[in-house]
Amino acid sequence: MRFLSVVALLQLPLVLAADTVKNLVVFGDSNADVGNFQRWTNGPVWSEDLAVGWNATLHSFAYTGATCDRARFSSVMRYDDSPSIKDQVEMYYHQSLNHDPAETVYAILVGASDIHKSFLQRVNSTSIPDLKPVVECIGQQRNIRKMYGANRFLVFNVLPMEHMPFYKDSSLAASRGEAAKEFNRLLAKEVTKMNKYHHALALDLIDVHSLLSDLMANPTDFGFKDASSAYLGQCRERCDGRDVDKYVWWDRTHLTGGAHHMIANSILLAGSFAPSTSIDAQKTIDALALPNSPHRSPIYKSPPNTGIMDRLAAEAEQSSKKGATEPPEQTLDDETVEPNNIANYVVIGGFVCAVLVYWTRRQKKITGRWPNPFQHISSRLRSTTFTPVRSTDNVVHNFIAIESSVLSYSWRSL
Repeated sequence: MRFLSVVALLQLPLVLAADTVKNLVVFGDSNADVGNFQRWTNGPVWSEDLAVGWNATLHSFAYTGATCDRARFSSVMRYDDSPSIKDQVEMYYHQSLNHDPAETVYAILVGASDIHKSFLQRVNSTSIPDLKPVVECIGQQRNIRKMYGANRFLVFNVLPMEHMPFYKDSSLAASRGEAAKEFNRLLAKEVTKMNKYHHALALDLIDVHSLLSDLMANPTDFGFKDASSAYLGQCRERCDGRDVDKYVWWDRTHLTGGAHHMIANSILLAGSFAPSTSIDAQKTIDALALPNSPHRSPIYKSPPNTGIMDRLAAEAEQSSKKGATEPPEQTLDDETVEPNNIANYVVIGGFVCAVLVYWTRRQKKITGRWPNPFQHISSRLRSTTFTPVRSTDNVVHNFIAIESSVLSYSWRSL
């Protein structure tokens, strides 16, 4: 595994792949859900900011509660029929959108619900569960590549779960934090392996764990005032929306629109798949508010999974074996894998934090005051375009009462 210093990264070309993104396709859980089940934040999520920044159409199949493969958790998902990543990929197939793979980026954000449910399956055990099957499931979504010739992917690691207000002050914080780190270690190795053995692949690992860890260590450097409390829990009935984007956490497991915006800008600034740029929060709001905005994803409903993607991918693999030029893949346990090309492996996290800290401090020196690179979400977010999931006093109080248990409905929403 290679990690580059900030200086080394600044010396690299910022455009690491083709410089056009016309379509962004997202598979994920509640931190990517834009309304297929429920929007769990106060404003745009990272994918909407990213789509506006790239001037790309957005197609998000992300569903609240998603795991990579829900078949692994049948014993603890009696009430949960959320489409998994495997289900969402099939949903995309049935849409027949005919995206040009050279102009399309596929993003996968999943893992937190897998970790949560993996612990639930281990009753009375605090040891770290085996997370290799989850990471291998993410790697198996290369069916998209086999079916569509796709080579441009963003894969997100898991945020620091020990800092979630849901866990932060509980006895579970340490084990969930360690599980997130183990998941991320395995995922980084899987990404490195895939980039090494698929030479046409451009798979960027988005290190939200490092990004948010740095933010929580120094929130004011990034324009935030509270990186530990849930906005809904902190303000109770006094929630009026004015300070929401100065908080990192919207509720006890989800991020505010301001935190989503920072994640999107980290990708845009790093030049992942397109020239380096950034997006103003208000510009995203204005773009999404336009009639028939291409940056606003349609709502997708999940049909029953038929397994057709696995069958078609297997057929495609068989038919292409004769002309195969890539060596056989190694297993996740192979510790000798090194990335073949830095252009195919990008860690976006601490680098962007350093850039943002430098920018905010430079602006303070010039203007005499600290800037806020992540603007407040305006009152327009209280329109029907971005209806907060908890918008009334009664619902807020009910939410606070419900979330007191480890089996809180809050975790249904990941």
